[in-house]
Amino acid sequence: MKFTNIYDLPETIVNAVSAYSYPPKENRYSVTDLVSPPQIRQLKMKYWDMLEEDVSQRLWALLGRACHAILDKHSPEEALSEEKLEIEFEGVMIVGRSDLYHEGRLEEYKITSVFSFLLERNGKIRSEWEKQANVYAWAHTKLGRPVKELWIRAILRDFKQSEAIRSSDYPAIPFQSVKVPLWTLEGQERYIRARLDTHKALNPLCSDEERWLRGETWAVYKGDNRKAFKVFDNEESANKLAETDKTFRVVYRAGTYNRCENYCIVSKFCPQVKNENIESKGIKD
Repeated sequence: MKFTNIYDLPETIVNAVSAYSYPPKENRYSVTDLVSPPQIRQLKMKYWDMLEEDVSQRLWALLGRACHAILDKHSPEEALSEEKLEIEFEGVMIVGRSDLYHEGRLEEYKITSVFSFLLERNGKIRSEWEKQANVYAWAHTKLGRPVKELWIRAILRDFKQSEAIRSSDYPAIPFQSVKVPLWTLEGQERYIRARLDTHKALNPLCSDEERWLRGETWAVYKGDNRKAFKVFDNEESANKLAETDKTFRVVYRAGTYNRCENYCIVSKFCPQVKNENIESKGIKD
């Protein structure tokens, strides 16, 4: 894999970013890879030497690693912090590093945006955080450390105090704790087995959920304002609001696959994306 530096970032940052990039291995699954789309993992394995990413795309990940390192140094003395986990399961190795295990409580730190946190908290998407935390809980249990509670500790990197004052739905401070459901050991193993089966399938496709589909919406703008006054998921509601004020106008926003368009490193090699582009342009192979 090659890293570019089109914005001429300092050498120290380039070195720090590029030091944490490894290709997936055939029978070795990180917890992150296990819960992530199988198609992405397979394409990484196939095209690793051809992949290219700019170091500027890894800055948030760098911030997350730095924060984890500091929290690790200040964890309770009797706690297991940044504990390396390695468990053999049905012929493969599942590996990971959990953030904090203390007195039966497993905690995972997330350095994330307010938008992502609200999606997870409000159940707008099926939580990858919950799945990941339960796989870590399974690993600790198999190693003789029972887990009683699962917690997500989220630090919100783009928190705005002005929004907290204005909106009751907005987090009050840039730190939030969320208790996530703890599955049974049998449920955890069913999930892991199902994920492995999917990963081993030939040419798996990503679901709309895995592609972070943002459905079509209708935004109502007031006058020449660049920020929408209100956004609806149906045209009828948007038009009704627009009828109440002559300065309102309705703008249609097409649905997009946010992961594919902005965050997927293998998208240019993805047959699923390629086929959709061909269909949308009316091109025949």
